[in-house]
Amino acid sequence: MDNKIFTAGDIAKIAGGEIVGDPGVKISGVSSLKDARPQDVSFLSNKKYSSQLSSTKSLVIVAGKDLVGNFPNKTLIICEKPNLSFSKIISLFAPPAIKFDVGIHESAFVAKSAKIGTCVHIGAHVVIEEGVEIGDGTSICAGAYLGHYAKVGKNSTIYPNVCIRERCVLGDRAIVHCGAVIGSDGFGFEAGPAGIVKIEQVGIVEISDDVEIGANCTIDRARFGKTILKRGVKLDNLVQVAHNVVIGEFSMLIGQSGVAGSTEIGRGSIVAAQAGVSGHLHIGDGVRIAGQSGVTKDILSGQSVVGTPAESPKDFIERIGIPKKFRNVQLILNSLEKKVAELEKEIARLKG
Repeated sequence: MDNKIFTAGDIAKIAGGEIVGDPGVKISGVSSLKDARPQDVSFLSNKKYSSQLSSTKSLVIVAGKDLVGNFPNKTLIICEKPNLSFSKIISLFAPPAIKFDVGIHESAFVAKSAKIGTCVHIGAHVVIEEGVEIGDGTSICAGAYLGHYAKVGKNSTIYPNVCIRERCVLGDRAIVHCGAVIGSDGFGFEAGPAGIVKIEQVGIVEISDDVEIGANCTIDRARFGKTILKRGVKLDNLVQVAHNVVIGEFSMLIGQSGVAGSTEIGRGSIVAAQAGVSGHLHIGDGVRIAGQSGVTKDILSGQSVVGTPAESPKDFIERIGIPKKFRNVQLILNSLEKKVAELEKEIARLKG
């Protein structure tokens, strides 16, 4: 990596922030507050960690407008959205992006009927089956498998060991990380006297433009019709999306969350880590589902839920808090009853 040096003033312009302190401080790297060296720029995205500013070795810190306190030995770059601003700064010091060579590796298998666009990279041991279509500028990295008649759009990146099953469709600028499986069979079985009978899953997965799928995610093909991820959806690692699920534009599913079959999630919703959503539900636009929640019924647009079964934060706090309050009241009542009994004994003694 080149030894890049910027001043705090340069950094402030790039981050779009207001500088408080010495604009001439030289910066040659980025780091966390805890691990920073004097020549590193760091950032503070949550004011509750402001106490770390006194111990960090970093001399230049990107922070939000809600930061309070006096830090005379630090140069602050105050930004509207410090996390996004710091991302711009990181890119200044990051190594150059990996560029995959255009062409088909000699160990790859590409069916004769496959349609390969221009400036495409197909890595070692990739398998491209009959009827596959790959758009211009897309990279299919080592060990990936594209099943019969699958389609991948333009300028997409399919990382190593991804499996895209037959007839599934990905849009432009898709990113699919290592080990993800798109189009595996949905969990369709019917139990009966003769045992467990498999129900055929003959639909597909359709993924729109600008979708990013984390490592080892699993997205099941529809029983019939489509499992759909709309434009801009982001999946963290280890997310499970079942058959015939529809996920709306710009929604995010965080690590180890899962959505059961035929549920629809609206635009701009967030399903946090390890949350589970039952099947055949409707989750509205802009819904927030807290981590480890269990959703068993529909949620209206704009609502936030927490706990199992998932409920509003107000109801959750009351349900958890009221028993504790009741126990405290019970202790007070027991104490009062004891004092009343002692007073009654004293009154009886005095009367006697």
